[in-house]
Amino acid sequence: MDYRPRILIVDDEPNMCRSLKIMLGDEGRYSIQTASDSRHALGLLEPGIDLVITDLSMPGSGGLDVLRRAKEVSEDIQVVIMTAYSTVESAIEAMKLGALEYLIKPFSSDEMILTVEKAVRLNELRRENRNLRSQLRKATRRGELIGSSEPMQQVFFMIERAAETEATVLVTGESGTGKELVARAIHFTGQRKEGPFVAVNCAALTETLLESELFGHERGAFTGAIRTRPGRLEQAHGGTLFLDEVGDMSPSLQTKLLRALEDRVIVRVGGTETIKVDVRFVAATNRDLQQQIAEGRFREDLFYRLNVIAIHVPPLRERPADIPLLADHFLERADVASGRSARQLSPDARDILMRYSFPGNVRELQNIIERAQILCDGEIIGTSDLPLPDRQRPRPQLDQFIDSLENGWSQLQNEVKELERQLVERALQVFGDRPNAEIAGILGTSRRVLELRVQEFGLSKGRGRG
Repeated sequence: MDYRPRILIVDDEPNMCRSLKIMLGDEGRYSIQTASDSRHALGLLEPGIDLVITDLSMPGSGGLDVLRRAKEVSEDIQVVIMTAYSTVESAIEAMKLGALEYLIKPFSSDEMILTVEKAVRLNELRRENRNLRSQLRKATRRGELIGSSEPMQQVFFMIERAAETEATVLVTGESGTGKELVARAIHFTGQRKEGPFVAVNCAALTETLLESELFGHERGAFTGAIRTRPGRLEQAHGGTLFLDEVGDMSPSLQTKLLRALEDRVIVRVGGTETIKVDVRFVAATNRDLQQQIAEGRFREDLFYRLNVIAIHVPPLRERPADIPLLADHFLERADVASGRSARQLSPDARDILMRYSFPGNVRELQNIIERAQILCDGEIIGTSDLPLPDRQRPRPQLDQFIDSLENGWSQLQNEVKELERQLVERALQVFGDRPNAEIAGILGTSRRVLELRVQEFGLSKGRGRG
């Protein structure tokens, strides 16, 4: 059976309770209870109620007491305050206590229906996000690597196999896919997890600096070498050396690295003494090493030394099922780091992320989520909060809707109303043989709102205008 959101209506005027129950209950979408005073309402409050619609002023304790108690019972209970006597102070107090909306009587049916739909949708989003975060906790992961997709399951399988051995590993994949995370997962689940994990970016340094960084140098080996310095290979003794972007290493350094791989000995720059090192090598590259071998830019013998166990990390576009899990992971981490209340992604925001190609892969997704968490003012992160390239968002041109800035607002509202009329008219023509509630569901609104628009625009099923 489909879940029906639960609504509690609290008002000491029986006619108001009856009217709201009819307004919201005629479609059977909601399970509705009513209470004639706050004392009665307090006894009905329990976890599982989605929305409380309460009058502000009632005999005895009023709507603010109902609001306080609702939030004590569950933060998930949304509360809408109604009042015929609005004051700035009461509105501010209600919002501070966590009210979703503050409606002034008399309000229109549309206003109430849309407010209820907003509250129900917010709770649906919270449930969806809790489910996703539950899946995230259950999702297969290795360290910071997260994914439930088939391609990532294969990566996790290879990590497990690699961690059981001392073999050299070559990790391939595009920039931003998480190649260093794979190396860390291998190290920290392997036999050397108590030893050091040392990472070197081979693309970030010149040949001379990289040689010194890897192999160390003796005092006086070059200008500025005022003391002897052990290299990263020595620092990684007993642990793992991660060579990131190994495809960018110069041919002469490739030869020295090959010797270290084969003999497990090194000589510092400017030195003569051979130094034994006990290191497990994990290398990574975003380049096609086979192509570089063909072009004479990478040693074939070094490639085979590195490529004992090969792990390919797939780009994010090839595993879209992992995008919601990763997005929720980054969002939860950003919320904790900033100390802000938990944010949630709207369905539209999730959809646009799932359709985006992510040329920067997981690193780009993390950046997008962290920026959205900062830019978003409310609890829900919408598509407008996502810093995606403009090409992802086809935007209507203003000139389509207005002739000039003079009276531009009125022109725009008229155009919006006309677009709304066209939408309803087309829906009636295409789905005219279906019940109104089903047509409303297709459009993403309620039957009540649909019928109000049909009446307003003078439309009828099957033939548009009546």
